[in-house]
Amino acid sequence: MKDSKAGLADLRGLRAAARQAEEARLAEEKRRAEQARLAGQKRRSARTRPAAQAAAPAAGDAAPSLDPADRALFRQAVRFVQPLPDRGPRARALPHRDPESLLLARREHAQGGSGTAAPPQPARPRRRAARPFDPEDREFLQPGCGPDLLRGLKRGKWIPQATLDLHGSTQDEARDRLDRFLGSCLEHEIRCVRIVHGKGIGSRQGEPVLKLAVRQHLCRLEWVQAWIEGAERDGGAGAVTALLRLPAQDPAPRPDRSFP
Repeated sequence: MKDSKAGLADLRGLRAAARQAEEARLAEEKRRAEQARLAGQKRRSARTRPAAQAAAPAAGDAAPSLDPADRALFRQAVRFVQPLPDRGPRARALPHRDPESLLLARREHAQGGSGTAAPPQPARPRRRAARPFDPEDREFLQPGCGPDLLRGLKRGKWIPQATLDLHGSTQDEARDRLDRFLGSCLEHEIRCVRIVHGKGIGSRQGEPVLKLAVRQHLCRLEWVQAWIEGAERDGGAGAVTALLRLPAQDPAPRPDRSFP
């Protein structure tokens, strides 16, 4: 019995020693394989670096991966192109802008406010002789002006640069605000304007009062070259877009506070 137990113990020891030897052999092979891989990477990197450095200057303005045929085609296409002369850096000219406070004062003054820094009282547009006015008119052209003005207004050739909203104003208030607005626009050389007078839906009589009064008044001002009824997105029948004649060469206007 004792001999059998001793033999089993020897067998277990031999198996453990063999297993340890196998693990050591595998670990050594793995270490050698990793060293060989790193050495191969170093050799490949050493071979490709000089080639890439030599190819970079030769490529010039073309990428190294660009096909030679494509490079030749590009050079053929730009063979007559001449480089622009180097004139040095240029500073982009910025448009002149008035101070924000002055712009706010002008806007308040044009809308009928009483800003502390408001510009002087502008001259009022002259009034011409009365002419028959049709309340159903949706456009107007001053006598002596070409029909291209109306066509330009309808096509949107001129974009309104100022807008006056007369909602909630009485006729007297609307008269004063409209006169000041047009006079300020003429003073600041604003040619195309939009005037919102409303459709008269909320009036007591249910009839448009400001609509007819404003349009008739615009027809009497000789500095109003033309006006058209606004598009639906701009107020429709409740607004007009007017084109003014700038008084660059006209004599000084006379004040006029008349309003139908």
